[in-house]
Amino acid sequence: MVDEGFKVWQRVLAQGSRITATSLRVLFDQDLTRGERFSRALGNENDHIFVDFSKQLIDQQALDELLVLAKDLQIIEQFTEMCNGLKINLTEQQAALHTALRADIKTSVIVDGVEVVAEVHSERKALRRFVDAVRSDKKFKKIVNIGIGGSDLGPALIYDALFNNYQSFVECAFVANIDAHEIKSVLSKCVAAETLFVVCSKSFNTVETLSNARIAKQWLAEKLGVDIDSKVLSEHFVVVSAYPDRAAKSGVVAANSFKIWPWVGGRYSISSAMSLAPMLAFGADVFDEFLAGMRAVDDQMQKSPPENNLPLILGLIDVWNCSVLGRTSQAFVPYAHQLKLLPSYLQQLMMESNGKSVQVDGEPTSMRTSPVVWGAVGTNAQHAFFQMLHQGTDVVPVEFIGFAQPTHNEISAHDTLVANMFAQSKALAFGRSLTEIKSENSDDENSQHRVMPGNRPSTTVLASGLTARTLGSLIAMYEHRVFVQGVVFGINSFDQWGVELGKTLATEISSLLTKPAENSQNLRDSQDASTRGLINWYRLHRGNR
Repeated sequence: MVDEGFKVWQRVLAQGSRITATSLRVLFDQDLTRGERFSRALGNENDHIFVDFSKQLIDQQALDELLVLAKDLQIIEQFTEMCNGLKINLTEQQAALHTALRADIKTSVIVDGVEVVAEVHSERKALRRFVDAVRSDKKFKKIVNIGIGGSDLGPALIYDALFNNYQSFVECAFVANIDAHEIKSVLSKCVAAETLFVVCSKSFNTVETLSNARIAKQWLAEKLGVDIDSKVLSEHFVVVSAYPDRAAKSGVVAANSFKIWPWVGGRYSISSAMSLAPMLAFGADVFDEFLAGMRAVDDQMQKSPPENNLPLILGLIDVWNCSVLGRTSQAFVPYAHQLKLLPSYLQQLMMESNGKSVQVDGEPTSMRTSPVVWGAVGTNAQHAFFQMLHQGTDVVPVEFIGFAQPTHNEISAHDTLVANMFAQSKALAFGRSLTEIKSENSDDENSQHRVMPGNRPSTTVLASGLTARTLGSLIAMYEHRVFVQGVVFGINSFDQWGVELGKTLATEISSLLTKPAENSQNLRDSQDASTRGLINWYRLHRGNR
């Protein structure tokens, strides 16, 4: 953490020591209005999103101290500087301008002499023209998105989340893994003449994406009966990249290409052309609603007073759980089948952003940074890992996400779903004591095994329905919470050097896998004993392919 926040941070730590002496049961008994006082609305009146964090192990005194910390660190001011184009990604000398991707056209943000928002809106117009043309022509019935990380998780989440809400004659599939079983499985369900490939890669150096694009191109040429270099293939490919010129050099020739910018991190690119696949599925108007939901939360983060600034408060509570109370992981459990991909999306957003141990000044961090992020959809999760959440030795903060209005008409089933979500948050918070169990059945010899300690924190997020606007608001909320955490941790949330080393080593090792076993001098010189052994075993069993 930066030096000016040290004294305030010490007071926050003291609050943590104090709060552990109490419990959620006591806090609720002491304050009958706690549920109301520790809840806020997300976005504006059009969003209808209600967030209850009263079951977090925190009280007003601790929250006030966290808000003092936020003021001392100038979190909101730093967020505004980010939105205005300050190059806060210091290790890469880049701005972090994902908020510009959904900014109102009247907004002015200039980076390196370029009016960024105007350029974004110009690209959005081009996207709309392309989307409208494809949807009007109806030639393409299947969109295959080829990307990985932010080029896959974001668009896949949007498509999965909104598929039941908005009609579409286009079906989308998503390919990320370099394991060719995935793309072969997808291609087996495609009709070549009706398939459009959207190849997404910010750098267009990503090995997984280039490999899958090559396989798709070969498949398409074979199915259409044309040469691999035929211009016919280009009509079936669209490129989204910050460096579209690299696509042709890598063999991906596309009739259409759309850009993102170097100042958009991959995991923050969901509001860019990287989401072209769901745009094609649902239309540009739906995507505009998604962006409007994000923009409402961007405004809330910048303009709301701290005590009512929900993204700020939730980000501070994330820090409270991880770095003050020492909770090493955080679970996200959407009680909505459409959001089954949300935990995976949040894993990248949170852990790739804040999984750092070096501060912006190059010094080691003095606190725990990112928790391990995990989760699954409810109620499935209740029959998988909730036993550990209730009675395990680790305390895991849980975030529940649910909706009042389903897209189906099975209202009884939906009521049961939501009842389960409320019941789980209540059980985690208050548990069940031995006295309560014995009052139910005094003859039970195994009563101690049924004790639930409770005092397990959770937040519940409720929305009227899962619309494009609501989804945008939720995603922006999580983005801004990550920002808050990064400022408190004193780290750069916008680089990912830990991802790069593995990529470099994989390229080096890949060249060794196909060499004859007897040609092993380079292997001995370049690899450790364990990796040498693994390479040799693979060579032996790989066969002559």
